[in-house]
Amino acid sequence: MDHTLIDLLWVLFSASLVFLMQAGFLGLEAGLTRSKNNINVVVKNIADLGVSVLCFWLFGFALMFGVSQAGWLGIDSFMPDFGDNEVWWVVFFLFQAMFCSTAVTIVSGAVAERMRFNSYVAVSILVSGIIYPVYGHWAWNGLDRGEALGWLGYSGFVDFAGSTVVHSVGGWVALATVIVVGPRIGRFSAKRRNQQFSGYDQPLALLGVLLLWMGWFGFNGGSVLAFNNQVPGIIVNTVLAGAAGLVTPIVLYMPQHKQVPVSAVMNGSLAGLVAITANCHVVTAPVAIVIGAVGSAVMMLAERWLAKLRIDDVVGAIPVHLAAGIWGTLAVALFGNLELIGTGLSRAAQMRVQLLGVATAGLWAFGVAYLVLMGINRFWPMRVTRKQEHIGLNISEHGASSDLVDLFTTMRRHAHTSNLSLRVPAEPFTPVGQIAMRYNRVINALEDATAHNQAIVSSAAEAIITVTQDALTIRTANPAVKNLFGVSEAAIAGRSITDLIIGLPSGTSRPAAIPGQDIRNLLVRASLERQPQEMQGYRQGRGAFPIEATVTETQTPQEMLYTLVVRDISLRKQAEAAILEAEVKGRKSRELEKALRELQDAQAKLVHSEKMSSLGQLVAGVAHEINNPVNFIHGNLTYAEQYVHDLLQVIEAYQSEYPEHSQNIERLLNDLDFDYLQEDLQKLMQSMRGGTERITEIVKSLKDFSRLGGAELKTVDIHEGIESTLTILGSRIKETVHRSEVRLVKNYGNLPLVKCYASRLNQVFMNLIVNAIDAIDEKADSRASILWVPQLTLATELGRDGETVLVRISDNGVGIPEEVQRRMLDPFFTTKPVGKGTGLGMSITYQIITEHHGGELKCISTPGRGTQFLIRIPLSQQEPPDPLAEQSTEPGSKIEKEG
Repeated sequence: MDHTLIDLLWVLFSASLVFLMQAGFLGLEAGLTRSKNNINVVVKNIADLGVSVLCFWLFGFALMFGVSQAGWLGIDSFMPDFGDNEVWWVVFFLFQAMFCSTAVTIVSGAVAERMRFNSYVAVSILVSGIIYPVYGHWAWNGLDRGEALGWLGYSGFVDFAGSTVVHSVGGWVALATVIVVGPRIGRFSAKRRNQQFSGYDQPLALLGVLLLWMGWFGFNGGSVLAFNNQVPGIIVNTVLAGAAGLVTPIVLYMPQHKQVPVSAVMNGSLAGLVAITANCHVVTAPVAIVIGAVGSAVMMLAERWLAKLRIDDVVGAIPVHLAAGIWGTLAVALFGNLELIGTGLSRAAQMRVQLLGVATAGLWAFGVAYLVLMGINRFWPMRVTRKQEHIGLNISEHGASSDLVDLFTTMRRHAHTSNLSLRVPAEPFTPVGQIAMRYNRVINALEDATAHNQAIVSSAAEAIITVTQDALTIRTANPAVKNLFGVSEAAIAGRSITDLIIGLPSGTSRPAAIPGQDIRNLLVRASLERQPQEMQGYRQGRGAFPIEATVTETQTPQEMLYTLVVRDISLRKQAEAAILEAEVKGRKSRELEKALRELQDAQAKLVHSEKMSSLGQLVAGVAHEINNPVNFIHGNLTYAEQYVHDLLQVIEAYQSEYPEHSQNIERLLNDLDFDYLQEDLQKLMQSMRGGTERITEIVKSLKDFSRLGGAELKTVDIHEGIESTLTILGSRIKETVHRSEVRLVKNYGNLPLVKCYASRLNQVFMNLIVNAIDAIDEKADSRASILWVPQLTLATELGRDGETVLVRISDNGVGIPEEVQRRMLDPFFTTKPVGKGTGLGMSITYQIITEHHGGELKCISTPGRGTQFLIRIPLSQQEPPDPLAEQSTEPGSKIEKEG
């Protein structure tokens, strides 16, 4: 064939465009892999370019385009040394070398993130030196002379620019390689639900796609091997097919999913380009659009098929290049103009030849690659180790670290070793460096908090032990465990808790065998009741002894644990035994019986009673200390306001009467900014008055909290107290901007009069009803359903025992989350905004019901549906002892003498 200079220039330019596809593959694969592997992918893309070009020059070009031996192999032109008179031969070699590199690079993206670099180099040599040139000889030998000399080409096989010769061959090798190497760790994990890992840089991948599009102009347009009137139509068909492949996922995904995966758009466009590569010279523009769209659909079906077979293709190279390449090759016979094809075959015969070419490519490329790579993998594993894959191929294969890798490495060490002394190297002028600096600050704070908590745990008098829920294995213990059980915390780690706790206190000798299930049931019950439980411990040399343990559940990222706080109660048990013994003997029976009853009550309410008792004293002292200075400040603010007002009037009068000031006064006025002072000083005085009034309210609440129990016992109708509370809160129940009027549902039972602390009980009703209205308002503010009607239900009934009264206060508001329910009885705990409450309401309510009325208070709540508080109190309270009455019974008392 004779070629003009413009032909040579066009093919050289096309080779440059095909070379640009290497940059496209590099960007696509680097963007779709994780950051810990992106350097490895980039190096492989550059390396396979060099390896493939050298191998193709050494023997690949000869095997593919040398003088054909019976249509099977080329036998000359090894290591060609091009002369000055062989310009076309030089240009043709360069163009075909770029095609060879493209076929090799397809494998890179499919096997990314887990293949050794040297193994990939071996694959590059195998593809560029043997698999691609041999199949290329069968299909394209004689192409440089405009003839079909290979046995496939001679049979009529048509693949214009390489849908099968380049793309399918690369796809078959990629499929064989990923099967041999296997999927990435975690890719098809049941826990991750076959999670597809996110790429490092999606914009970079999209840029790579655009570069591939541009390279395809030379890939298809340059395959004419001349610059003639075919070239524009071929390039237009290429663009139309790529566009159709891009749009197809959008059309398929949007109606059902409303979201289109970025990878589907990228790979869809590439699949359209691959599909048109074999037939772009023999189809019309509308047909090119159909071929590109079908190629994109075939790619998506192949992706799902690979996922079902658990074949891990990182960038989707196999669906794009293999599946779409097969479709494009068959489309030659389906849609190609037979006259332009020029083989002289009918459409059916052409289809048989195209199928033969596809099948031959699969048997040759997949078969050779699979057998060779399986043999290599058997003796020299092609995959990196699990540890190397975990830390990333950037480091394990190339030692290429980065500030992000340093950050992840330190975070991983923190997670595995719990050594909080490690710090991340931080470069303050990069985004990752700034993240590392803030992470180091978090670790500093965590280290301080851990050290503080460790100091508390280490110095605690009680033994603190963590135990796994499943095997009851001891994870950690504090030093106090040695004093209690005679075993150091180091020696006890990894042992079973049944070595220390042997059951309920039922004897003094250790049983011969303790079933672990009994101990597990005991711990489960203790964790559910959240109250100290008496158990039986065992100490070497001492035997069994009574202990008391508080058990709580603890969730860690790895497992569920029990945390036990254990104390020795031997002395207490001895005291109880002495009391019981004294009662049996009749000594001080009345006093001992009272002491035993008080001890039992104290055990039942130990945590809350001690907290409230000490807190009441603290609150009383704080209220007393705050009250006097606050009253002084509040009382004198009136005078201060009047003084400020008078002073400002004098200054204003002075300014109006004496407008001319000395320079010194003028300077002082300018520095003072009198106009701003005059305006702001009044606001300041108002804010000070508001602050002192708020403090006065808090002091009043603190005083009320510290003086609970001062009310008198009265015999009253509880319903009157509830109605009185509703009357006071009448304005809160009415319709507001955000909701309709609260519907009141009253289910009052037939109750007798109740002897109680009436004023305190009314305070309980006030607290609970106000909280219920607040919950209803909060739900209304959150734009509840238009069908929702705010409702407050009040119900009373006589208990089944006939000795108690039950009061239920229910609402259909926002409800109370479980974590809030656990803490809402703690003093000063509140979810209301600052300035809207002291946080003492529920604590006071609980104290009034349980301690002053001997009753109980329960809360039943479902978040989003509402809350019910259940109050149960006895019908009658005992009169508190009268000190004067007791004193009058003593002989010789003052009252007795006066009598």
